[in-house]
Amino acid sequence: MGEEKKINLLVIPDLFPKFEGDVQGIFILDYLTCVKDYCTTNVLFLRLVGKKGLHTQTTDDATIHRYCVSSSKLPALLKPFAYLIWFIKGYQIGKQFKDTDIIHAHGTILSGTLSYLLSKKLKVPFIITEHQGPFSMTSDSFWKLRWTRFIMQRANAVLTVSHHLKEEILAAGIHPKKIIVTHNPVDTHLFEVKTKTAITNSILFVGRLDEFKGGLRCLKAFEQVLPNNPLHNFTIVGDGEEMQPIKSYLNSKPALKARVVLKGSLTKAEIAKEMQQADFFIFPSRHESFGLVIAEAISCGLPVI
Repeated sequence: MGEEKKINLLVIPDLFPKFEGDVQGIFILDYLTCVKDYCTTNVLFLRLVGKKGLHTQTTDDATIHRYCVSSSKLPALLKPFAYLIWFIKGYQIGKQFKDTDIIHAHGTILSGTLSYLLSKKLKVPFIITEHQGPFSMTSDSFWKLRWTRFIMQRANAVLTVSHHLKEEILAAGIHPKKIIVTHNPVDTHLFEVKTKTAITNSILFVGRLDEFKGGLRCLKAFEQVLPNNPLHNFTIVGDGEEMQPIKSYLNSKPALKARVVLKGSLTKAEIAKEMQQADFFIFPSRHESFGLVIAEAISCGLPVI
C-alpha cells in the first residue's frame, strides 16, 4: 500500500491476553503485528470479570481498550444480566470509533454479534475470523448453530484458520458470502531456525495445561521412556487446570521429578528460546483449529511429534 492512507481497523476478539505472558488469545498479537504497516488498529476486548471499568493501553501495534463488567466472580443466576451489560457497554464504546473503516471480529457468537450491530451503526463492513475447534461445540447446539449461521451469513467475509474448519462450517449448512482460509500467522523473526544443532537431550511441551492438550499424558509417556533414555529431560511450558495434578504426580515420583522442568507461563520470546534449545517438540492435543505452537516449533526447525 506504500504511502496510501492506513485503514482504520477495529478488532473485537473473544479471547485476548489479560496480562503480559498470558497465553489466552495470544495469537491475536501476531495478527496485530501483521497488519500494523497497513492499519491503525483499535482493539475492543470485553470481559465479564476482571478490573472493573474501561482501561486503555497503547502498544507499538495497536491501542487496546479493555472493559470488564465486574471485579468479582458473578453467580450463575446473574450471568445473563452481565452479558446484557457486556453488549450494551460494548456497543456504547464501539460506536465512538467513528473513523472505523472495517470491523474484524475474532469469534462469532459474542464478538461477531457485537461487530454486526456496530457495522450497521457505523455503516462499515465487518469480517469474522473463526478459531473454534472443534466446530462441533457450535454445530451440536441447536441455538448456537442457528445464531452462528445468522451472523456468519451477514458478515462480508468469514476467515478460517484451517481448511478443515472451513469444511466443518460449510457442512453445518452455513454459507457465508465469502469464506477464506487464512491460517494463523507466525512471527518468523522471533521463531527463527535454531543455529545450535548439538544434541541437548531435551524434550519440550508448550501449551495451556488443559486436559485435552495432553500435558499430563506427555509426562506419563516420558516416565515410560525414561528408563531407556536416562539422560533426557522433559520441559513443560504453560499453566492451567492440569498444573496441580502434574505437580502432585511429580511429588510422588522423585526420580521422575529430577528430570522434569515446569516453566509455567512464558512470553513469546522466552518460548522461542526454549524451542531453539530443545531436541524435539511434543504436542498430543486431541483437537486444534490450527495449532499455533506446532507451526512455531516447525518455524524454529524443531522436529514435532
